Formats: sequence, structure tokens, C-alpha cells
Amino acid sequence: MPLAEMVALHEVSEAQSTRLAVPTFAVVIARSAGGAVLVFNRFRKVWELPGGFIDPGESPGEAARRELFEEAECRGQAFHWLGLVEISDGATHFGAVYRCEVDDVPAAVQNEEVAGIAYWRRGARLAPLGATDSALLDRFA
Repeated sequence: MPLAEMVALHEVSEAQSTRLAVPTFAVVIARSAGGAVLVFNRFRKVWELPGGFIDPGESPGEAARRELFEEAECRGQAFHWLGLVEISDGATHFGAVYRCEVDDVPAAVQNEEVAGIAYWRRGARLAPLGATDSALLDRFA
């Protein structure tokens, strides 16, 4: 599965976001004492922010909370909307971007989608890290 490329970050309010686009996915920058939480996607073979598709009837915020727990086994507090990220994989997609705080981060995570968990800290980067995730971390973490 090829990585999508970031087209733009739209720093619009959550209330104004649907005027630009309805997000189809959500990602979350989960900050902890160790750094921002990343998961290793076993299909894309890349470190990335926890996130995924928004299920029918689910809000972007609900999707961000669910995906953080499913992928990183973390429960976030104080979720804060950051904007919409626009990406392209041949088609254009928009995703909701959130930031939150997490206290308890497991030492290891493995499931159907995730093959590991780690921290991102400014200046000490994991590789490979997708360009979109890197840009979001540089801007908001």
C-alpha cells in the first residue's frame, strides 16, 4: 500500500472544517512524558501517528479516540482539534488532526495492524517515518 503524500495542512476550526471538506479519517498526536506516540504499521512498513478511517455514524473525534486505543492501547485526555490535513494517493482525501495527552503508554504493542510502538522526540527521529506524519509532528508536537 503506497504512502499518500501531504498536499496541505488547513488550520481551520472544527466548526468551519466541513466548509472545506468532510474528513474521512482522523489522526492523533498523542503526547506523553516520553514523546509523541508512534505505531509501526505492519502493512505500510512505516512509523506513523495512530489514526484511521472514520466509521459511519462516528465523529472525527470519536474516531481519533478509538484509533488511539485500537492501535496504541492508549486512552487520551484533553483532545484538541488542530485542523484538516489534505493528502493525495492519486485521489484527494482529508483527515481530521487532533492532539491529546496520554499518561499510560504500553512498552510493547502488537496486533493485526501494528507491529510496534515508540516515541518521537524532536531531533531523535525514527525511520522510516511518513512525510505527512513528519510534517504534522514538526508543526504540532
